[in-house]
Amino acid sequence: MSSVNGVTAAISHFIFVKDLEPLVYISTIIAAIILCYGLYRAIKIWKMGQPIPWFDDLGRRIYYLFKYSIWQVKVRAHPLPGLIHTLIFWGTTILLIGTVLRAVESDITLKTISSRFLVGGVYLGYKLALNIGGIVLILGLILAYYRRIRGLTPNLPFGPRDHYMLISLLLIALTGFFLDSVNTLAYRMGWIGFFDPIGWSLALLYESQGLTYTSLITVYRAVWIFHMLLAVFSIGFLPFTKFFHIVAAGFFNIFYSRLEHPSAFKPISKIDEKVEKGEVLGAVKMSDLSWKQRMDFDACTECARCQNVCPAVASGKPLSPMLLIQSLKKLMYERGGDAPLASEDTVDPNIYWSCVTCGACVYECPAMIHHVETILDVRRGLVSAEGYVPEGLMQASYNIMRLGNPFGFNPDDKASWMQELSKRTGVPFAQPGEEYDYLYWIGCNTGFDPNIRPVAEALLTLLKRAGIKVALLAEETCCGEPARRIGDEFLFEETVKTVGDILSHYKFKSLLVNCPHGYNNFKHEYPLYGVKIDVVHHTQLLHQLLLEGKVKPREAKDLIVTYHDPCYLARWNDVLDEPRSLIKSTGAELIEMKNNGKRTFCCGGGGGHFFFDIKIGERISKLRAQQAAETGAKTIVVACPFCNAMLRSEAEAMGLKVVDVAQLLAGRSTGEDDI
Repeated sequence: MSSVNGVTAAISHFIFVKDLEPLVYISTIIAAIILCYGLYRAIKIWKMGQPIPWFDDLGRRIYYLFKYSIWQVKVRAHPLPGLIHTLIFWGTTILLIGTVLRAVESDITLKTISSRFLVGGVYLGYKLALNIGGIVLILGLILAYYRRIRGLTPNLPFGPRDHYMLISLLLIALTGFFLDSVNTLAYRMGWIGFFDPIGWSLALLYESQGLTYTSLITVYRAVWIFHMLLAVFSIGFLPFTKFFHIVAAGFFNIFYSRLEHPSAFKPISKIDEKVEKGEVLGAVKMSDLSWKQRMDFDACTECARCQNVCPAVASGKPLSPMLLIQSLKKLMYERGGDAPLASEDTVDPNIYWSCVTCGACVYECPAMIHHVETILDVRRGLVSAEGYVPEGLMQASYNIMRLGNPFGFNPDDKASWMQELSKRTGVPFAQPGEEYDYLYWIGCNTGFDPNIRPVAEALLTLLKRAGIKVALLAEETCCGEPARRIGDEFLFEETVKTVGDILSHYKFKSLLVNCPHGYNNFKHEYPLYGVKIDVVHHTQLLHQLLLEGKVKPREAKDLIVTYHDPCYLARWNDVLDEPRSLIKSTGAELIEMKNNGKRTFCCGGGGGHFFFDIKIGERISKLRAQQAAETGAKTIVVACPFCNAMLRSEAEAMGLKVVDVAQLLAGRSTGEDDI
C-alpha cells in the first residue's frame, strides 16, 4: 500500500487485535474500579470526617496549579532533577493524550467515518508528537537511572518501588514504539518517515532481516496485550504505588496548598474552652491533624530535596523531613486515626524536637508539603498532653510566664539598661499621648545579652541622626515567639493578648524590630489573633534611610565580610537585598557563603533550639560558622540576635568576628566608638 492516512493506520491496528477488543473493555473496567476505590480510600483517610472546602479562592488555586503543577516552577529550580522530571512528565503526558485520541478514533469515530479526525496533516502531527513524546520519556528515564546509579542526588531512594516506576514507564514507551513500527511495516508508510522516525527506522530494520508484518503478527498481539494491560493497570493501581504523587501532589496538594503566609501557623480555635474542658491542644493522634496535613503525607514524592537542605540532617540529628513524612504516611494507612504521632513504637519525639523551623524543607518541596506546621502541631500536643518535652524548653516557657523572658533573667536588669540606653542615645520612652514614627521593640535577646546590646545603641544613634522620631517601650515583655515554636500555644495566645493591649496604648506608625523572629511574629502570627500592626525590620528601615540620604554609613573599605541570611528574614520573609545593600554602602567587600539568600543555612537557634540542645550529632551553628570561614572573610555580618549569639559562640575558635548590620553601618565593627 503506497499511501495511507490516519484512518487506515487505525484500521490496521484494529484488525490485528480485533478479537481482543473485549479484553480492553474488561481490563479498563477493572482498572477503573481499582482506581476509584483507591481514590475513595485516600480521600476518606485524608478527611477523617473533616470537611474540605471545594471552591474557596478558586482563581488563585487554579493559578497555583498552572505555576507549580504544569509549569513546575519548584521542580525546575534544580537543573538536573528538573530536566529529568520535565522530560518524564511531558513525555508521559504526550503519550497519554495520544493513547486517548487513538482510542477515541478506533472505538468511536471510525464507526462513523464522517467524524474521524486523525487524518491528513492532523495525523502527521499526531505521529510526530507521539515520536517526540516517546523519545523524551525514554531519555528522561535513562537520565533518572543515571542520576540514581551515580548518586548525583544524595539520599534519593532507589528501592523496588523506584525500579517499578522507571521500568514500567520504559516498557510502555518501548513496546509502544514496537507496535507502531509493525503498523508502519505493514502499510509501507515510508512517505511519512519524517513524521514517524522511530517507527519507520524499525520497519527498515525488520525488512533488512527479512521480516514481514505477517511473521510479526503473533509477537505483535502478545506485545499489544502486555502494553495495554501494563498501561491500563498502571493507571488503575495509581493510588497504591509511588505514581500516586501524580494525583496527590500534582493536583490535590497543589490545588489545596495553603493560601496563608507559610510562616503563619494556624491558631487553635476555642482554646479557652478546650483548656477548661481539659482537652489536648495540638495533635496527639493522627485524627488530630487537619485533612490537608494528611494529604501532605500522600503527596510526598521522596525526591529528597527536603532532606538534603535540612540542617538537622546535615548535623546528624534524628530528623529527616522526608523520612518523617513517609513514617507518618505509613502510620496513617496502617493504624488509622487513633495512631499516636509521637511514641516509642511510632515516631521518636526527638525527631520533632530536632527541627529548627528554618523552613528550608517547605521552601524546597515541589509538592507544597508543609513539614514545619505538622511538626509544630505535634509539639503543641506533646506540651499540652505533658508528653516528652526537653527540659530546657519547658524552663523557657515557664520563664516567659513568670518573668516575661525565656532566659529567666531579672526583668529589672533590662529595665535599668534601657534607662541608660535612653540617656546615651537621647531616645525617649513612649508616652500615651505622643505620636511616633517608630516604636522600637528591643526584644529579649538584644535586651538581656550584653554582647548584643550594642546593636540597639548603634541602631538608635543612627535613627536619631537621621531625624527619625522613635521611642522605647517601658512595658516591653517577651513577644511570645519562643512559646509558639516550643508548642506552648496557650501561653502564646495569652502573651499576644498582653502585648496587644500594651501596644494599643501608644500611637505609632510602625513597630521597629531588629529580631527576624519577632518581625515574623508581629507581621504574620499576631494578625491571626486580631492584633494588626505595621512592622518593619531594622535592615529595611536603614535601607530606606540610606536611599533617602538620611543615613551616612561609615567606610569599611579594608573589611572583607560575609553575610549570614537569617532564616526568618530571608526565607520566610524575602528580605534579601536590603542587608546586602547596606553592607556594600560601607565599601566592605562582601563574599557570599555557599548557602545564601533563600537557600541560607540555619544558625541552629530557631525552633526553640536557642534554649536547649539535642546532644546528638554536630552543632548546627558550628557547620554554619565553618561555611563562613571557608569564604576567607574574617567578619560575619548578621541581622538577627539569635544568629548573632549562635555564631558568636563558634566564631572565636575559627578566627571570626560577628557584627550586626547596624554596627557595621555605624562604624562599630572597625573599633570606632564615636558615632
